[in-house]
Amino acid sequence: MVKKKKFMAYLATVLLLVVSMIMTACGGPADTKKDAAQSGKQIEITDVTGQKVTLKKPAERVVVQLSASGGAFLTMAALQGKDVAKTIVGIDPYLSKLRTDMWDRYKSEVPELEKIPLIGNVNDKTFDVEKVISLNPDVIFMPLYFKDQYEADYKPKIDAAGIPTIYIDYHAEKLENHQKSIEAIGKALGKEERAAEINKFYTDRLTRVMDRISKINKPKPTVYIETGNEGPEGLGFAYSGNVAWGALATQVGGDLITKDVVQKAGPVNPEFILERNPDIIMIIGSYWPKKPTSMRLGFDTNEAKSQELLKAFTTERQGWPELKAVQSKNVFSTHHGLPREVYDVAVFEYLAKTFYPEEFKDVDPEGTLKEFYDKFLPFSYGGVWFMHLN
Repeated sequence: MVKKKKFMAYLATVLLLVVSMIMTACGGPADTKKDAAQSGKQIEITDVTGQKVTLKKPAERVVVQLSASGGAFLTMAALQGKDVAKTIVGIDPYLSKLRTDMWDRYKSEVPELEKIPLIGNVNDKTFDVEKVISLNPDVIFMPLYFKDQYEADYKPKIDAAGIPTIYIDYHAEKLENHQKSIEAIGKALGKEERAAEINKFYTDRLTRVMDRISKINKPKPTVYIETGNEGPEGLGFAYSGNVAWGALATQVGGDLITKDVVQKAGPVNPEFILERNPDIIMIIGSYWPKKPTSMRLGFDTNEAKSQELLKAFTTERQGWPELKAVQSKNVFSTHHGLPREVYDVAVFEYLAKTFYPEEFKDVDPEGTLKEFYDKFLPFSYGGVWFMHLN
């Protein structure tokens, strides 16, 4: 009996040693997790410039620029929902300063947004590179629009700190650049499937618009577009055919009357508008509270108020009551913050429907914008974003 007990003890010891050797060879639970993290596949991202950026893991700390429009903010919100406020650790002040009504809506529904540190803006040389480095971001999403200035003034220090930069581009209003930007941001955040959904939403609708435009065989309507920030008593910016609203109008088949008389953007002589007598007039609205007569669209308005403001442009400007566009009730407005964004396919739809109402009578731009909000964004839809003068 004693011998049997000794044998059993010996056998238990041998088994314990064998198990111990197996665990040592394979690694225990803690080691296994550690090895998995260390051997995790790196994320390789190609940005709009063709540059390849490698991240060890999905970015959890991000710095952004051009939050008002043209940057990564809304794309990140569409990808991450309310978690966007946790991921962004540094932001420019443009959203809160230039799109106050939008900012007020967003922060009321995601209060953590207000806690994100402000880090200045590359464009006006207030970008606080030391603060950015101290925030220890995993990546910076930088608009291609800022590339030259960013690389001249700030990127050397950012590179020296080991912080990767991913360039995105919504300014060019090119489908390929939109697709690459959404894909790059999604991949960097570990949200590739969601990014693919957003890209499909955008691509399907834009392709439909451009396919129809390519098949239209009729004279192009002449179009005048002006930002309504100066009200009827002043003159806002008009555009050349390859900049901002001018580029958008040209892409969807409008004959922009200012395409050859404005270098990029600026006001034109009032007489010029009367002489050219356009078929369509579009006054761009936004939230410019310092100018009470400015054209207001967005969250902080209603249909009646915006109709009244738009009508004033047609009645208070000398010669405008006789213009063809006014006489034929072809005066429109849309929001200045909609282009250069992840959802700006709604703008393409609106301009196309404005220029060619019969060909696009089944298209619902506001429905597209609302659907994007409901499907992707953590903010509720509301307000007035498109308007046809009654």
